[in-house]
Amino acid sequence: MNYTRRRALLACDFCRHRKRKCDGARPKCSTCEESNADCVYKELPADRVESASPSAVVDRLTRIEALLEEQSQRLDDFARGVPQDTPGLWSPRATRALNPLDLSHSPQIGAASPASASNRSQENLLDNRLHEQAQFLIPYGHSTSANSLLAWPRVKALIGDYPEDYFFTIEESLPLPTCLELPSDTEQESPLSVLNPTVLDSLAHNYFSGVHPNFPLFSYQEFCGWHVNLCKHGPENTPQTAICLCVYALGCLVTPGDDHVDLDVQAKRDQLALQFFQTALRIILRHTVWSFRPRLEICQALILASSYFAHLGRPLHSWKMAMYASHKFMLLYDRLKRVGTVTDDNDSYMRVFWSCFMIECDRAAELDVPRSGIEPQADKMPLPRTLTMAENDDILYFVAETAIRRLLNRIHSSLYSREHADINALAEVPAMLNNISLPKLLTLSAELNRQLEEWYHSIPSRIRPPIGTERVANDRAKVLRIRYYAARHIIHRPFILYVALQQTATPTGHMPGSPLPITALPRVVQERCQICIDSCQKYLYNVVEMLDKRSPYLWTFSQSCMACLLVLLLSKSSPLLAPSTPDLRPLTALVLPRLTRWATPGSSFEAEVKILESLTRSHPPS
Repeated sequence: MNYTRRRALLACDFCRHRKRKCDGARPKCSTCEESNADCVYKELPADRVESASPSAVVDRLTRIEALLEEQSQRLDDFARGVPQDTPGLWSPRATRALNPLDLSHSPQIGAASPASASNRSQENLLDNRLHEQAQFLIPYGHSTSANSLLAWPRVKALIGDYPEDYFFTIEESLPLPTCLELPSDTEQESPLSVLNPTVLDSLAHNYFSGVHPNFPLFSYQEFCGWHVNLCKHGPENTPQTAICLCVYALGCLVTPGDDHVDLDVQAKRDQLALQFFQTALRIILRHTVWSFRPRLEICQALILASSYFAHLGRPLHSWKMAMYASHKFMLLYDRLKRVGTVTDDNDSYMRVFWSCFMIECDRAAELDVPRSGIEPQADKMPLPRTLTMAENDDILYFVAETAIRRLLNRIHSSLYSREHADINALAEVPAMLNNISLPKLLTLSAELNRQLEEWYHSIPSRIRPPIGTERVANDRAKVLRIRYYAARHIIHRPFILYVALQQTATPTGHMPGSPLPITALPRVVQERCQICIDSCQKYLYNVVEMLDKRSPYLWTFSQSCMACLLVLLLSKSSPLLAPSTPDLRPLTALVLPRLTRWATPGSSFEAEVKILESLTRSHPPS
């Protein structure tokens, strides 16, 4: 049975205070009934409470668009070097206006507030409730991932049947190197003893050139202080030592400017990185498990550990480290708030928060992992600021990427949540659009695409990557363009699925064995399908360079490549879309060698290679 789950429009005081679900029953909700508690509801104007229907989602998305317009102006001012202490612009509080989901800054809401103090107070309470409803969080069980596409009947018929949690199971079963499984407390020879300061300086340079811009956790000056202390006193049981060792390990894994490192050379670097990381992980786990006072430095060390695993293409281990970092950060942030310390003025805290947010969202987008609770806090957190002119561009890229990540979260929530839009049902014969009509799908996709274009044009022109496949030298610009095409693809993917479902649906009175009639598509659906096809192509052409080397995006981009190829497979198998769909073999040949390079036995990469090879065999050139 298909139905839309109803939720309480306003939770009672008891449920809100204890953060429990409230069914809204009167005179007592079920939670209060079981707890024998007083059940009291705040009386708010009924006509101001928004519904959770797709049309209401469109309205909320429209309000959010105004915030993206403001973001464009603020990013441009930031890029031009407007002083950070300018009142109302780049003060820590003003940076909240850059948050795409921060409805409290929407002119459309603010303009309607009454003049009286009592009415404003009631309005603020109501706006807080609406703000809570308007959060677009990555839903559990969403159907955006590559694994979800493997469950489509047409895909299964061509390349085989795979379980819904296929890649999670693979990564869960993949063992760590023995030396990392249970780090020993016994003293071991430090890798620092066989390296001179010149080598360590070179590794640190690799890190700050190729890794640091992705998660700019601390300044170079801060690191230099830790580095000098480590070289002077040797490894100590401190988070700062762990940070330095992780920096050296990550410096071994990357070589800025060289995308085609010899495999034997890379294997030696990986082994040296493992030696550094083994010592670092022992310190990190000791502080994570047994330290009862969270510290910012251990959060930073955990994020670096997460980045280390991500560079190796180990998504679950990367997520685990980021989950620990998120928990530690929220404990630290809450404790400092309670004692009156204003952490929003400390840029280091914001860098840690947004790094945790980015890593967790990237993992939740592809794997149904538990959430730490850090994602909903994004509406309340300021964005990081530039501390030195040398890192100005790094922070601009970082802020731009957090914005597109939040837009991607809204796409997952608006189009791929099983609760709101059953457009990707995994039944043998999926029922298309049970909870969302085609007109509403057209409206939602148009609004999300408009926000995507608004985000792109809000990037300062001097760092904004060109649309298309023109070569871009800067990896951070490459990532923004890849994110752009990833979002454009999943915004329009439902129209490819719509056509695929129309093809599999058997019309009434159809004679078994006879070919299904081909019904012309509405032009608007055809256009949206073409946008998706073009976005998948552009994504693949843009991403292959990033698959040639280690990066924190290695596993995520490999999964998205497979998703694009599976969408193109569905499109190519449809008589209505086949003429406008490119040949899959050249595109698959573009991706396969890159994935084969990382396809160690038992890994997700190996599984992806086998799937794409079967895709090539099942779909010969047209």
